[in-house]
Amino acid sequence: MSLSADVRALRSARPLTGLTWRELIAPVAAGSVTLLSALALTIVSAWLITKAWQQPSVMDLTVAVTAVRALGISRAVFRYVDRVVSHDLALTCAARTRANAYRMLADGPPSRALRLGRGDLLTRLGDDVDLVSDVVVRALVPAGVAAVTSVAAVAFTALLSPTAAIVLAVGLIIAGTAAPWAAARATRTAAAERARALEDHVTAVDRVLADAPALRVRGEIDGALADADRAARTLAAADESAAPADAAGAAVSVLASALTVVAVLVVAGLAAPDHSPQWLGVLALLPLAAFESVAALPGAAVAVTGAAGAARRLAELAGAAESDVDEPSTREPGPARPMLRARGLRYGHGRDVGAADLDLPFGARHTIVGPSGSGKTTLLMTLAGLLPPRGGEFRADGALFVAEDGHVFATTVRDNLAVGAPRATDELMSATLHAVGLGTWAEGLPDGLSTVLPSGAADLSGGQRRRLLLARALLTDAPILLLDEPFEHLDDAGAAELRAILDAPELPGARAERTVVVVEHPR
Repeated sequence: MSLSADVRALRSARPLTGLTWRELIAPVAAGSVTLLSALALTIVSAWLITKAWQQPSVMDLTVAVTAVRALGISRAVFRYVDRVVSHDLALTCAARTRANAYRMLADGPPSRALRLGRGDLLTRLGDDVDLVSDVVVRALVPAGVAAVTSVAAVAFTALLSPTAAIVLAVGLIIAGTAAPWAAARATRTAAAERARALEDHVTAVDRVLADAPALRVRGEIDGALADADRAARTLAAADESAAPADAAGAAVSVLASALTVVAVLVVAGLAAPDHSPQWLGVLALLPLAAFESVAALPGAAVAVTGAAGAARRLAELAGAAESDVDEPSTREPGPARPMLRARGLRYGHGRDVGAADLDLPFGARHTIVGPSGSGKTTLLMTLAGLLPPRGGEFRADGALFVAEDGHVFATTVRDNLAVGAPRATDELMSATLHAVGLGTWAEGLPDGLSTVLPSGAADLSGGQRRRLLLARALLTDAPILLLDEPFEHLDDAGAAELRAILDAPELPGARAERTVVVVEHPR
């Protein structure tokens, strides 16, 4: 892919960031004023140095000395304003991009997220979002500042020597195009390799952190740690492989700057050999200050290349990548009292693990019993639309899958219950907690429903977690509940209590009538 293709990819991601061209005015203006202040400082300093060499009266230098002091201070002040304004915009874009990415996942079909591994998903929502938002500070603003500063430098040079201005313009164009092109070309392969290495590293580390107890029991923890260490070394090597790209861009920029300074002096000297030392001093130092703005462009091109790959990966979250799956979100809304039907439904991950025929009227109760690995969870995920069927047909409008290992967030009890029912009242939440056997626990919380679970599921026992997940499901308005192992980690009395609740004609929570499908191991 070319640099222009990378720019097009970033342009397509602009709706995701919410960035408008109007928002770029302040950062570009602040950056331009900073470098124009530096340019003016160079011009005045060059005049002052060459004038002082002639040993004039001190009064002849007073204004220039004061101007140098003022410009030196103003450059630091303007640089601070530039950093504040540009980083504020970058952080705003990062917040918008991350929120929009989560919104796309929430509004889209669940299978879109399930097609991605945990490491891939974390990389897209973390590192890729940062890369796309950082391009504002690393590429867009520097490019705008370079354009403004270069035009100003060439215009001022033209007042001193039109031929020197032409040479300076050519040098700035070469440095502003050839150097970024060389850097982008050298870093394109490295950026793709780094993205893959980062995904592998995140996946390996996530496996160790999330599955450490199980890995330790199976004796696989050392192998998992070795995989994580190997992935970390691969990522470090990928980061180091980008160094030649930075060096290539910097080398072209420095070479263009040096040749331009020499060419400006030669051309200007030949065109007007009788000019003053001040004139010559300004022409000698002005190109150096002018090239300060274009020196950032190779880094900007590298940032664009990395951000373009991130933008393409984020675009897939919006469904840019075509899918042949009949997503549940595209179906027409089902009836208020839907039936659950399956005819020759084949399900599995990559291969068939089972087939099912179901015909459950609304309000039915159905239990599926089977050993581990028999495909019970896979069947529920298929009925809920989280996995594509491998054959047959089914209809389960409004089905809600309640996973065995459903996530408990490190926030308040109220927020955990409100995941699927944001408008549920505290009274309904409390009543539902009592119904599933968490009444005494809830009453003993120091702040009631406002009590924070700082470690999420780790603050609950296995049975409490099961009951909390069931309460969360009952607070939703889903007409069909697909419960995966709801009685695990409960003693016989607790399991019998929850079974009686689910078998009752009227269920607690937001909806008394529902279809309930439960899968469990043989007890």
